[in-house]
Amino acid sequence: MGLVRGRNALWRGAASAFAIAIGFALAIGAGSSASYADSSAHAARDAAPGTSGAAAHFAVTAAAHRIPNTPGIYEAGWTARRGPSPFDRIGLHRLIRGPLPQARPEVVVLYLPGTNMNGTIAVSDPRYSLPIFMAAHGVDFWTLDYRTHFIPPATPAAQLGELRGWNNALFESDIAAAARFVIAASGTRKIFIAGFSRGVSFAYLFAATHPDEVRGLVMFDGWIPENQPSAAPPPGVYADDLGGAHLTFDKRQALLEAVIRNPDGPAPIAQFKTARENLAHVVYASAAFGGHGGLANPQGGFSDATILARIMIAYDRYWPAVQDGENSFTPAIRAQLAQSRIPVIAFSSTNISAQWPARVAHSASATGGTDVTVLTRNGWGHLDLICGTQAQARVFDPALTWLMRHREHVDPMHRGGPPPTVGAAGL
Repeated sequence: MGLVRGRNALWRGAASAFAIAIGFALAIGAGSSASYADSSAHAARDAAPGTSGAAAHFAVTAAAHRIPNTPGIYEAGWTARRGPSPFDRIGLHRLIRGPLPQARPEVVVLYLPGTNMNGTIAVSDPRYSLPIFMAAHGVDFWTLDYRTHFIPPATPAAQLGELRGWNNALFESDIAAAARFVIAASGTRKIFIAGFSRGVSFAYLFAATHPDEVRGLVMFDGWIPENQPSAAPPPGVYADDLGGAHLTFDKRQALLEAVIRNPDGPAPIAQFKTARENLAHVVYASAAFGGHGGLANPQGGFSDATILARIMIAYDRYWPAVQDGENSFTPAIRAQLAQSRIPVIAFSSTNISAQWPARVAHSASATGGTDVTVLTRNGWGHLDLICGTQAQARVFDPALTWLMRHREHVDPMHRGGPPPTVGAAGL
């Protein structure tokens, strides 16, 4: 037998089981479990064999097209096969200003999303979208789709056995393959790596193992695990489900759809007047994030439920349970990171716990350099940093200023060279 584990902790009150899964396995432990019989085909299949040195062929999946309701932002997309399963794929999205990329952009960023998140553009307003904001200011901005994005939400539990091998090392190898493609496509020598939540941990891990490819790190509300041993999931548990026992994935989606469709319409839970109020209460009271605006703080005016709904409805349903208790930061990896001297800017919320900002700051110093900036946003929740009402002024703008100060200075005489020939139709 095998298990798919509900990822949510039990929420308080009538909304006691609304599942939200981002961060460092913060919501694990109180969720539901469902049994399934593991199919023999998937039980016999190992996870995709990528290594940090493995090459990947990225095929164009979306030619450059203008994103509606944006200030002239164009998006192109690629995917790469990373193993034999239909799930063994990763994706890249490139966001630029105008239909054609610069031959040698000064600032190139690869963004690593958080748990259950992906690289798709859920919100086109630059006030609430880091990729759109950065692209509008001339940054060559790339976002990553993890393998989890290619698992259809209706996939039967019996077909998820291969996730038992989707550990941090495998995902880091995918990130390495994506970074090499981004470097080749942009024609630059080094790129900036940005991350949110669990993506921060992946970013530090990549920086430790590929320091020569990283110009700087832009970290949004995440940290490196302390000296804790890795812990395997219970026997047979392979996947965490974004849905839970009390509120299924489908019911979760229904609430988010209600907020998007008519935020002032009826709430799914009778104790709330509107769908907007329902969602605002759920994210504010999330016990997994401290219960007082740790996930998001719409009650304090730091986020808007209608924006949160659009962000959260784009989440991917499943995440590999093997990563929940995994700590890849061995003494050797920490030593490599400390020798990198890579510049870091890190942003921290405060509402998850009193210790959270200190963990963010401590991790920012782990590269061993002196060029470290840490900005704490008091009263903010986790998601407020990337899509909150003040994110543009107090997170995106400072991050852009930092990127421009650390950008590659390209000789104007060499800007006109031929663009790289990698998936040119998608550029």
